[in-house]
Amino acid sequence: MDAGQIRVFEIVERALEGKGLPDEDIETLYGVDPHSRQARYINWAGNELSRRASNGKAEIHAQIGLNGTPCPKNCQFCSFAICNGVRKGKLEMSRAYVVERAKLYEDQGANAILMLSTASYRFEKFLEMAAAVREVIDRNMPLLANVEDMSLEQTRLLKAAGVNGCYHAVRMGEGVVTGISVQTRLETIANIHAAGLTLSTCVEPIGPEHTPAELTEKTRICIASEALSAGCGRRVGVPGTSLYDFGMLTALDNALYVAVYRLATGLNPRLNCAAGTDLIASAGANLAWAEVGVNPRDTENLTEQGGRGRDIDFYREMYRNADWEVLEGPSPGWII
Repeated sequence: MDAGQIRVFEIVERALEGKGLPDEDIETLYGVDPHSRQARYINWAGNELSRRASNGKAEIHAQIGLNGTPCPKNCQFCSFAICNGVRKGKLEMSRAYVVERAKLYEDQGANAILMLSTASYRFEKFLEMAAAVREVIDRNMPLLANVEDMSLEQTRLLKAAGVNGCYHAVRMGEGVVTGISVQTRLETIANIHAAGLTLSTCVEPIGPEHTPAELTEKTRICIASEALSAGCGRRVGVPGTSLYDFGMLTALDNALYVAVYRLATGLNPRLNCAAGTDLIASAGANLAWAEVGVNPRDTENLTEQGGRGRDIDFYREMYRNADWEVLEGPSPGWII
């Protein structure tokens, strides 16, 4: 082995102590060829560390998309963006649909439930939907929100409505391929914490054009955000969107990045996302998302009907193939 290969193995050995890595080492690991033997060792180590962090448990969280009305924030990777012209007209899920799906997800064994909306969805209506869902699910079931950027007052209103946490991220290319500034995203994350809500985040949406340096920068932002779940998620190419022609990462690429994120962050957080295949799960991704309703990575009005949405059983089987045990009951740590 040459000096570069030896250095990779030395970094991984240090990372297995579970104390995280400096940026220089993180960038080195992100730059490893996913077909190399070093990559296989990184994937094994990421899986090993994730199992230690979570006591060998994987989780399946459930997402309900509330609306698909064209969104003014113009994230070029998103099917909702006005600039992409993929979606037309107003589209919102009924309260009956949302409440029914939330209860069904709980009955099927979801470990947490997340409600997603775009910036074109009225915040007051989101609060009403959240309160309606909270009424029908167990008080110990985490209820999470993925909404537009919020003031401190709005995050406090979310908590009062029964929401326990939020998904929020500084995305790849934020402020360049989106209409949202990095500072705005960071301010919302601070408001989420200040309101007593927990946080889920991710290095996403990653495309083939993103460099190890960019991935390292976003990884450091995620680590600093003190989230309960984080990881690396690949961009899903949606036909008609501005970034579609840039292509998608392979599952092999995503598996390496998931493993690197785990080694970079150490034993916290407990949950490392996003497991979309058993290959990615076997590299240490112990959080997957089942999806119904409207989906920004899809063009179907109901992603579960002919789109990319997958149910709880699909991910149970995926985790079985990757030899993960799925947690029974509500995900711990979200309700504070």
